[in-house]
Amino acid sequence: MSKRWLRAAWLGGLAVWTAVGVADLSGQAGMLSGRVIDSATGEAVEGAVVEVTGDAEQAVVSGSDGRWSVGQLPAGSYTVRATHLAFAGGEETVVIANGPVEAEVQLSQRALPLDAVVVTAGRRLQRLAEVPVATELVTRQELERSGVGDLSQVLVERLGIQVDGGLPAGEGVMLQGLSSERVLLLVDGQPLVGRIGGNLDVSRIPLSAVERVEVVKGAQSSMYGSEAMGGVINIITRQATGEPWRVGVEMTAGTQGRLDGSGSIGGTAGGISYLGDVGRRMTELTPGRAQTNGAIAERWDGLFKLGSQVGQDLRLHASALVLDERQRWQTGTLFQFADNRQWTAQVGAEWTWGSHRLAPALSASDYTHLSRSATGPQPVEGSGEEEAQRLYEAELIYGGSWRDVDVDGGVELKREEISSDRVVDAERNLHTVEPFAQLSIPLGGVRLVPGARISASEQWGTRFTPRIAALIRPTASIAVRASIGRGYRAPSFKELALEFLNASAGGGYTVRGNPDLQPETSTNLSLAAEWSNANLYLRASGYANRFDDFIETRLVGDSSGITVYTYGNVSDGFTRGVELEGGVTRGRSRVEAGYAFLQAEDGETEMRLLSRPAHSGHVMVEQLLPFEVSAAVTATYTGATPIERTAEGTIDRSGFLRFDVRATRELWQDLTLSVGSRNVLDAEPENWPGYGGRHVYVGFGVGLGVE
Repeated sequence: MSKRWLRAAWLGGLAVWTAVGVADLSGQAGMLSGRVIDSATGEAVEGAVVEVTGDAEQAVVSGSDGRWSVGQLPAGSYTVRATHLAFAGGEETVVIANGPVEAEVQLSQRALPLDAVVVTAGRRLQRLAEVPVATELVTRQELERSGVGDLSQVLVERLGIQVDGGLPAGEGVMLQGLSSERVLLLVDGQPLVGRIGGNLDVSRIPLSAVERVEVVKGAQSSMYGSEAMGGVINIITRQATGEPWRVGVEMTAGTQGRLDGSGSIGGTAGGISYLGDVGRRMTELTPGRAQTNGAIAERWDGLFKLGSQVGQDLRLHASALVLDERQRWQTGTLFQFADNRQWTAQVGAEWTWGSHRLAPALSASDYTHLSRSATGPQPVEGSGEEEAQRLYEAELIYGGSWRDVDVDGGVELKREEISSDRVVDAERNLHTVEPFAQLSIPLGGVRLVPGARISASEQWGTRFTPRIAALIRPTASIAVRASIGRGYRAPSFKELALEFLNASAGGGYTVRGNPDLQPETSTNLSLAAEWSNANLYLRASGYANRFDDFIETRLVGDSSGITVYTYGNVSDGFTRGVELEGGVTRGRSRVEAGYAFLQAEDGETEMRLLSRPAHSGHVMVEQLLPFEVSAAVTATYTGATPIERTAEGTIDRSGFLRFDVRATRELWQDLTLSVGSRNVLDAEPENWPGYGGRHVYVGFGVGLGVE
């Protein structure tokens, strides 16, 4: 009996000890925090989303030093997963007992950022791996490493993107052989006005205000309407950090009179997020011109944002982007001046319930251009010609999921205005109503995405632009994307009613609008295949654009020494091409290379369309050197390009190869130094107005904040 009692007492004591231990453990808690770093370099990764799952769930964003904290958590086992658009996701398992716990999550750079979240292709948040049409992403990290001051100098290094223009139009963007007037430029999803000669100068946009850039090639009229025949470039501006406050300063100085500076402050406090970024850029190069004699370009810009989370389901936001620019350049004995002022503003809300989202928004964009000339370096007050362009838009966007089908749609109401002495009747306006819808339907291993848009206006009637796209993923590493759709673009006010005369002692020229123009239409077909793993990606794509009533400038005659140009509809024509691209990331090295072929012809004359190079390509090599110096060399080639037609034939400008180098190093936390050179070999080919000589620069960025 004594043994039985002893055994019973021992078991009873063990049970009591276990129960007390469990009860004590259940009352334990610990602080969980940590850091996200690049596995190859050991550098902090800012902006990583850290998700903690287990007995409790939390999500936070890493700060500029890579650190994050979720506060007190009950004792138990947790999985910490970090994701970032430029890295493959990483995770760690931790156990909290009693006391603080540190978790370091290492992320490895991937050749293709498939986990990146984009919004432009489907007008909803999607992983890059899930979008049905080819989308290129330029991340904040790439923008910071580039060392340039404006967006045009970053885009010119991307495959299949050409930057072209001149004074005073600036630098417009061409996609798949379709020029700037057929490429829609958005800022946070809202259209930007300010086209001069068809070009919307992307060099106006300061990089200090940009978080990322999404480029969607091919006809997007089914989702975005007129001007999106060639594609869409959506500039996503910076967001406030989750810290109570953070300030930052960036400065860059270089040859060709360059002096850039910007300062920012932002954060989140009391449920309100705020951001302000103000900058000034100065250079002796005016956009679209390589000569520095007598030239100067000074730009002031400001980005301001406010946001508020109201409960769990409603978020309110407001933002404004302001640009003020002064340009001066010399032609012969005269100085030319261009003063540009631009602002865009929007207010909106986003209401979510379950898997559904409703987002109303109001936006306005205003652009004023003053053109003057004088015999001295200062303009004459009260002189010149002024032009004003305005766009007002109201939209209501819905997104949701019904069973397995994603549904997106909405309606946009627009009013466009122009006031100019160069336009017949001086003022014009246009009202447009545009409903649209798109479905995303899973069918086994295929996702089918049909969509359509109706554009209705008092001048052009009703236009219907459908598109159907498909995404096929036979494996996680392989993606095939295909689409066919219709494009549409209404003639601009200037193409319809411009009256411009540039007379000189030896003659001159005049450009006249054509009120008989018809809207352009096109059919776009694209096919792309992509293979990728964590370290390597290969991509091949082909496209064809067949268009009708394409609007081009034409020489119509010579009258009393004045050359006369007007706009006309080309009966038909096409652009078609192939793009090949690949990249590899391994350890401390990254290499990317690409080649693009383009054929563009007027179907009536069988002549090549102007300003479109047949061959282009790039190679980029990036290496992490000793002492944690990140260095890169980029070679960008643009082939021979037809630029002018004469009675004797077409004049081509020769091909051009440009080399750029840069190096950056984080001196210590939140202080980065960068040096570099664009066009390092100092090549100055003829008839390339946008490519100046060698440019050398040095810059630094510093930030300070509190958690």
